Amino acid sequence: MKKSRTQKSITNTAVSFASQLIIILLGFISRRVLIYSVGVQYLGINGLMSNILTIFSLAESGIGVAIGYSLYKPLAENDVETIKSLMRFYRTVYRLLALMTAVVGVLFYPFLPVFLKDNTAPDANIIYFLFLASSVCSYLWSYKITLNSSDQNKYLYTIANTITQILVLIVKVFILYYTQNYIIYLCIELGSTLVKNIIFSCILDRRYPFLKEKNVRKLSDIEKHQLSRNIKSLFWGKFGYIASQCSDNLVISSIISVTMVGLYSNYTTLVSAVSGFVTTFTSGVTASMGNLIASESKEKAYAVYKRIDFINYWLYTFSAVCLLCLTEPFIKIWLGTDYILPKGILIVSVVLFYLKGLNSGVDVAKNAAGLYYPDRFVPLIEAMLNLVISIILAYRIGLLGVLVGTLVSFLLLSFWTKPYFVFRDVFSVRFSEYVIWEGKKILLSFVIGAVLYVLQLKIQLSNIYFDLLLKALFTGVMSNVLLCVVFFRADEFEYIKTMVQTIIHRVKHD
Repeated sequence: MKKSRTQKSITNTAVSFASQLIIILLGFISRRVLIYSVGVQYLGINGLMSNILTIFSLAESGIGVAIGYSLYKPLAENDVETIKSLMRFYRTVYRLLALMTAVVGVLFYPFLPVFLKDNTAPDANIIYFLFLASSVCSYLWSYKITLNSSDQNKYLYTIANTITQILVLIVKVFILYYTQNYIIYLCIELGSTLVKNIIFSCILDRRYPFLKEKNVRKLSDIEKHQLSRNIKSLFWGKFGYIASQCSDNLVISSIISVTMVGLYSNYTTLVSAVSGFVTTFTSGVTASMGNLIASESKEKAYAVYKRIDFINYWLYTFSAVCLLCLTEPFIKIWLGTDYILPKGILIVSVVLFYLKGLNSGVDVAKNAAGLYYPDRFVPLIEAMLNLVISIILAYRIGLLGVLVGTLVSFLLLSFWTKPYFVFRDVFSVRFSEYVIWEGKKILLSFVIGAVLYVLQLKIQLSNIYFDLLLKALFTGVMSNVLLCVVFFRADEFEYIKTMVQTIIHRVKHD
């Protein structure tokens, strides 16, 4: 029986959530073993290399999302010929991108020492090329994974990816623990990426047999124009976004030290882990939202968006409060007190996580509607502003200055421009309506966060494990109770309560 949009969203979200939980738990173990086996400097090199290779992926910026959006309508209408044409175009472009990334990576190699301040690792060059090889290989099968996600079957890839990552993480941790050899660790990761992509490619060939058909029509001029416009708009947007995200580590490594990148990466790993859980919700509903916008009225799409945005707000408020209250006691258990950074680093990191998280609710509607053109240059301007402010403040107040630069540049631009264009062009709703509603919610979140943070400081148990557990119970329960008290009369809350009751009823009777 064919699944509805809601059923597919629930399936995608549930599977992604379970996958994130397993991978994150194993990831924390892997990171602890990495630090104690080869040292925090290698952790910094790992983060730096990841950022450099992410910047190289700028060539891909916009293509995957644009193709994904272009697939929503033909998938909804079962237009196989258009799907075939888009996928053939996608495959050709990605093969060219793999070649371009390899060439750019080799040309960049002589400049690598500039970003490795205070580095004493003798094998940094080998590490760089292993990261480059992994990045190049990932391009060769990405187009099929995009089709699977756009067809609201992301859970299939998630299951396969989770099983592979579990096995590989176990092997990597075992090898690292007994050999203390980071090169072997990376070689295993590269090999597993190749095997995983090849296997999943074969699975998708069987699921979508038309991908192997030779008779594929060329895209029409109108299709090419629309696709080209979306890709160009997304390129500048993604360029700015990636540059903004990755410039922080580059500034830290070149002005402060590679070791500081490693220390701060423990915080970003924790934030990313929590973000990964929440993102399973937004990624699980984006394709369904795209299908809805393509086939329903603006009024219905807006009503659904408000529910999605409300759930997103609730999840990010709960997550931000937990991060604020529990990060330090968690790191004390996970790595030790030597890895705890100044309080200001934590506060700014959590505020950034929270505000960017709220914007991700807007991103669901933006990407689902294919609204890439109006604000295409905003992320680029933001990235330039972020780089300038971060460099100036890094020399004055160190790591905190880099984070403040990122926060200020985000608040000045992306934080308000994204919702402005979405409300104007997708829903035809006044932007002031969003500002008032969102402003009240943000103020409430800050009050809840501040109150619970002060109260949880009074919980001081001698056993660090029970201390963390009690603080987690207090923070988790009280943040949700306070949100329920404030919003129990809201229409969106009533809808979500009914939906949860329906899901529980179905689970019990299936």
